[in-house]
Amino acid sequence: MGSAVAASLSPPAAFADFSSGRTGADDYLQELPPKAKQAYLQYLPQLQLDGDFYVFVLQPLLTQPGKWDRIADLVLSTDIGSAASVSRLDREFVTPMRILSLAFPPDLGGEEMQESIDKFQSAMFSLARQARKSGTTGNVSGPSEKELKDVAKTWDTGRVALNEFFAAVNAGTQSDRLAPIPPNGQGYPRSERLYTQLMKDAALCRNRGGEALAGLWGQLMVYGTVPGVNPCGNAAAEYYAQGMK
Repeated sequence: MGSAVAASLSPPAAFADFSSGRTGADDYLQELPPKAKQAYLQYLPQLQLDGDFYVFVLQPLLTQPGKWDRIADLVLSTDIGSAASVSRLDREFVTPMRILSLAFPPDLGGEEMQESIDKFQSAMFSLARQARKSGTTGNVSGPSEKELKDVAKTWDTGRVALNEFFAAVNAGTQSDRLAPIPPNGQGYPRSERLYTQLMKDAALCRNRGGEALAGLWGQLMVYGTVPGVNPCGNAAAEYYAQGMK
């Protein structure tokens, strides 16, 4: 998921047209400061993935205490000798958000972005801590009703903070590309089907060495691919086109 997906499945031609500002609804991009425009175009796909993950993956876990270790794992990082790695939260959420906030001047929402990042990060650390403490993995009894409500409340705090960041980005770019997350995720306008298919395509693409090698393998008709069929799947084009005007 996340940055790995963005790396293995590049935005298709439709998104390239959007990114270059060639669509009529996106002429405002040409007026953004160069660094802000570059950061926005680079990290918009990642932010869309983040919003979808928050609704389609993280929110359903709230009612599955046996899987709360997956929530706690979001903030874990490793530091084994030289093989250090940042947490998934930092890699796929916080780092792209901070880069964007620093690229946008205060009058284009940079300050609001930074404030919302701090709120979001705090909420996610609290959520992970609650999940680690109350998850049923290895425990005899499940979480209490209060613990279930507390986890849901913390998720909602993170939702509000993420929405504030999305709103600041949308305001700064005069767009509505980043869809806000409704309470409990109900009525979220983006497609879970496309998100799920994109994850499957991304995993398949990574197993084939990324787009470059996957394309080569496709020509050789290996792993069940045939000439003319995209071995990385075709969900990316539809996925990235969501919300484009």
